[in-house]
Amino acid sequence: MKPINAIEIRTAYTRFILNFVFLTLFSILCIYLFFAASDYEYTLLDKKVKETEKLSYLRKDINTNFDLILVRFKELAQYRDYNANEMSKQSILLGDIQSANNRIKDLISKKTQTSPSFDLYAKINNNVGAMADLQDSLIKSRGDIQRYKEQINDCHRANQATATKIRNGRFGR
Repeated sequence: MKPINAIEIRTAYTRFILNFVFLTLFSILCIYLFFAASDYEYTLLDKKVKETEKLSYLRKDINTNFDLILVRFKELAQYRDYNANEMSKQSILLGDIQSANNRIKDLISKKTQTSPSFDLYAKINNNVGAMADLQDSLIKSRGDIQRYKEQINDCHRANQATATKIRNGRFGR
């Protein structure tokens, strides 16, 4: 048997205690960093969920406005006659279409990130604006045509009345 050396034993115990304390502190640090990373990950995920919900609400608002525009265009297509009441209703519908289109432009400008769906929304928005302008132009053209038609009918009636008077001899010899 070897004799017991107190210095070696004390050095071994000190080394063991230091290693134990160091490894315990390292384990506690690892556990703390695990939970801190988990909390940070939950924070990032919560931020991403809020951003996704915001985009979802934004898309829902845009789709609602597009649905309103579609309904207004369908209502606008029902008007065929040329009178003041229908012209007033058509201008109101066109105003609704333009205001919904402007709301969509505002909503598209609120997007937080670029997305192909928002690019598509922007293209559709531009096309709706062009369609509304064309519809307005068509309504004005139809009104002009109706006025010209009425003027031609008035001229035709006046010509027929004059021809009748001439045939009956009023202006004759």
